[in-house]
Amino acid sequence: MASRYQRGVRYERELLHILDKKGFAVIRAAGSGGNVSVPDIIGIRKGQVIAFECKAWEKEPYIKKEKIDDFIKWCKKADAFGFIAWRHENKWKFKPIEDIKNKEKEWVELHVFLSVFL
Repeated sequence: MASRYQRGVRYERELLHILDKKGFAVIRAAGSGGNVSVPDIIGIRKGQVIAFECKAWEKEPYIKKEKIDDFIKWCKKADAFGFIAWRHENKWKFKPIEDIKNKEKEWVELHVFLSVFL
């Protein structure tokens, strides 16, 4: 059985390949999950930078306020759009990092999310 870490890496790579096939230049950040706050995945297409913190949890992701604040700061430095990417029930769902604590804001499915950037 795969560890939580191995499953998370597998799903990050899955999203990486999806973005690559849609024309994004992509990178999986080696330092993700470490002491320096960086996104798990970064995608760039036609000058737009999108950054993802990926979660593959059964329940809606809970992210500490400090981690959210660090991610928002990173996105501002990089002039990037920041998102939580949640792999749930065999689907990817997305929410802007600024809306992660807002339960009224809905998660957006992959095809809807990508239509904004393509």
